Amino acid sequence: MLTELGFVGPAQSDHLYHFTARNGVFANWVPAEIQKMSGPARLNAILRDEQVRAFPPFSVGEAGMPCVCLSESTPEQLAYLIAMMMFGPWGIVTNRAHANSRGGGAVAYVPGPVFDTFRRHDLGHWAMRTEAGSTWLHEREWRIPCRSGRYEIGVLDAILVGNAAWRPSKVVTEWVNVDTGLPVEADQAENPHVVPTREDYPRLWRETPVWAWDRAAGQVVKYEPGELC
Repeated sequence: MLTELGFVGPAQSDHLYHFTARNGVFANWVPAEIQKMSGPARLNAILRDEQVRAFPPFSVGEAGMPCVCLSESTPEQLAYLIAMMMFGPWGIVTNRAHANSRGGGAVAYVPGPVFDTFRRHDLGHWAMRTEAGSTWLHEREWRIPCRSGRYEIGVLDAILVGNAAWRPSKVVTEWVNVDTGLPVEADQAENPHVVPTREDYPRLWRETPVWAWDRAAGQVVKYEPGELC
């Protein structure tokens, strides 16, 4: 059961965005192959694998808690983040109650000495330092701690793309055992007697609304699940 978090005020949003395209420096513990990927390529991998790779936030160091980072954004805030070139319009969208049910929550923005207290208690991943050179309040960040380093996706509110013409890479969705001629499940795909028989777009793409960013209008155009298949 999802946790009831109460009302969302006009300055708040129930939508939380995990952007796969953003400007800025990566922490050096993020693998080079991920750093080199474009925003669309990272989104493609997330949809294919149905999971997000989680790493310790930049501010807590390599030994810190891996987290999936999200931004709470109203439509106006989303337009601002994209227009200011801080984030590219690529990623996945969930909601506050779902993040909370997975152990996530809003990050505290606190002065340096308070942040140091968080870190001394191994809670640095729940806070951001607010001082000169550390101005991140615009992100309105939430985090979901993932000790395993992988956040498994069940359902999403939406998939955010920067172009309505974009499509993820197709994946194998059906297999057959050549000896019996019978269909088999994905967990048997490595059997040498099993061959793929059908490809399709990833499950999340077929089952999730897609929000395509319209740069001229400064807003998203919303498509129903399967409409862009």
